[in-house]
Amino acid sequence: MADKRCENGHFIDESWDLCPYCPAENAESDIPVVRPTRFGAQEGQRPVAVPSEPVRRPTAVPSPPPTMARREAAVAVASEPVDRTVAVQKLDPLATPKRYVVGWLIGLNGAARGESFPVRIGRNVLGRDRRSDIVIGDDQASSHHADLVFRPEERRFILMDHNSTNGTYVNDLEIEPRRDLADRDVVRIGSHKFLFMPLCNEGFYWDEEGALQ
Repeated sequence: MADKRCENGHFIDESWDLCPYCPAENAESDIPVVRPTRFGAQEGQRPVAVPSEPVRRPTAVPSPPPTMARREAAVAVASEPVDRTVAVQKLDPLATPKRYVVGWLIGLNGAARGESFPVRIGRNVLGRDRRSDIVIGDDQASSHHADLVFRPEERRFILMDHNSTNGTYVNDLEIEPRRDLADRDVVRIGSHKFLFMPLCNEGFYWDEEGALQ
């Protein structure tokens, strides 16, 4: 049993200079508090100083995972402007030449009255079929009733009947099976009449660059 007392009357070991039970006066937070070692202490051995608070070490910030780092690098590269080469489209020499307008058919009666229908270079299909170049909305017209052809090398407009049921007429005369058209000829298919108005003739035609001569 300890027979040494501190100034406040606490029993302490003879080897202790400070009483662990007495409150410390003007103690700083960094001064360690001496705790008694009751068992295992040998004579002449100094008490073990126990810090009042555990030492806190700064926690290192973890580095981003490799996947995130690669993603951020990819975004940075994508944000930079990239020079791109635009391919120039080449003209196909085998492409079908543009079919310029070379004349018109003007509706004279029925639902087509006052309407104009362009006649183009090459063959123009006339008929009741919706896929025709010039659609004739008449029950007396065949699906493929006639062809109006412009031959650029001859500057000729030729109207040809396509084995229609009710025939094709020009100026009230039935064509058998074809006829050249002239300016202001009246074409009749079924009950519909059309006035022919040519644009191109012997002295007026599209050149290879698309300009009128």
